[in-house]
Amino acid sequence: MDNSRSSNHIPRISLRTMSQDIYRQDMVSFINENIAARRKIERDRCNEAAQRTRRPLRIGFINAATYWGAPIPKNCSLAPDLVHATVSNASMRSEIQGVSFHVFKGKEEYCKREYERFWVTSPAMTWAQMAKYCSVEELAALGSALMSRHRSRKVTTLDKLKRYLESSPRFVGRNTCLTALPYIVENTDSPPETTLYGTLNDSGLGSPIPNYRIDLGNSYVIVDMAYPDCKVAFEYQGAYHADTAQMRADMARINKLQMHGWVVILVTADDFRSPEARQHFIDMAKTMVNRQRHLVWSSRLWDFPAANGSQ
Repeated sequence: MDNSRSSNHIPRISLRTMSQDIYRQDMVSFINENIAARRKIERDRCNEAAQRTRRPLRIGFINAATYWGAPIPKNCSLAPDLVHATVSNASMRSEIQGVSFHVFKGKEEYCKREYERFWVTSPAMTWAQMAKYCSVEELAALGSALMSRHRSRKVTTLDKLKRYLESSPRFVGRNTCLTALPYIVENTDSPPETTLYGTLNDSGLGSPIPNYRIDLGNSYVIVDMAYPDCKVAFEYQGAYHADTAQMRADMARINKLQMHGWVVILVTADDFRSPEARQHFIDMAKTMVNRQRHLVWSSRLWDFPAANGSQ
């Protein structure tokens, strides 16, 4: 066997692309492990509560959201140390220590596994229940978390949420659900990307494309949000990116994108901490995107005569 010839047939997809994929996989793995741990704690807590009643215990609200792997809004008024159960009318409430019962008038959809003693609201019903306790932005982030890009965490779809609202014409929070729908991003990696999507979508720049794949010759990268028409990408920098190896990979990734004509805008939580910070971010994003669009338009204008054979 000719070893030199054999080595030339190794795909040049490159260690850089493999490295980016490994880090992204590590981040997803970290998120998955955290969600799995929280879900086990929640399942044990709900099972323990269900053992103390002879009636079926139907879990909903923040307990169901945790069960399905969604984040709980920071300003949610529901007590985190209680198990929150749902009933269709007040007469069905019971007195169980550590359990709070709430009347919910939306369509009833429950799931139950054989090894669980309780019933849990479906992902769509859970999302609808949380509308009373969320801002529009928080509800959109919660909805996006329920339809993550990772298969094991994708428990519903945008169509299912829409169908649930159609079948539930009256419940507290329905208007918030309707307002949040356009801001829900399917197939994202993290809730902050939903905030980024909503901010850009409302800025007047148009809807960005989430998790956009950019082919770079013999490799590719996936960016959080992109406006492909003008080659502007947005990358959310969470705590995970503070890792030294990850920072190096991020810099190499950005340099390669810039070599291919892309402008990369890095985004952090500080960009959304206050109305002033958010407005500053919007102004900066609009300046960068509009500048790039003007450059693209100008280059096409200059290329137009040559394309038509004009001198």
